[in-house]
Amino acid sequence: MKHLLFMLTAFLIFANLTFAQTTITPAAPGFDVVRTDIPHGKIDTISYNSTTVGTTRQALIYTPPGYSADKKYPVLYLLHGIGGDKMEWLNGGHPEVILDNLYAEKKVEPMIIVMPNGRAMKDDRATGNIFDLTKWKLLPLSKKICSMT
Repeated sequence: MKHLLFMLTAFLIFANLTFAQTTITPAAPGFDVVRTDIPHGKIDTISYNSTTVGTTRQALIYTPPGYSADKKYPVLYLLHGIGGDKMEWLNGGHPEVILDNLYAEKKVEPMIIVMPNGRAMKDDRATGNIFDLTKWKLLPLSKKICSMT
């Protein structure tokens, strides 16, 4: 019985250590404050033809300081939450400021950030019934789901 109790205790301790969340160190104060003494990236609006929605759509693109079209960069897509649009990250998170500061401290490699409008609708506004089957049929996976109804 003592052996079984010991094994159970050891298992619970091991399981707790295995599945415990690690503590994340918070960012240093000022990580998201605009600094005038460092190079800054650039934010542009691009337009692209969406064959899925059948209209021209827009997205914001952040390019790092010293960007060159001749070089390949990793791309990070920042998607907004419900009710947001392509401006959501600039209004609330300011990734351009955070990344400019990280680049200046040489903590990350330069990358391109794409901030699209995630709603796949022609008017891009948060209006109407987003669960309407005609809107769902625009999404590739939903075509299979809609055909089952």
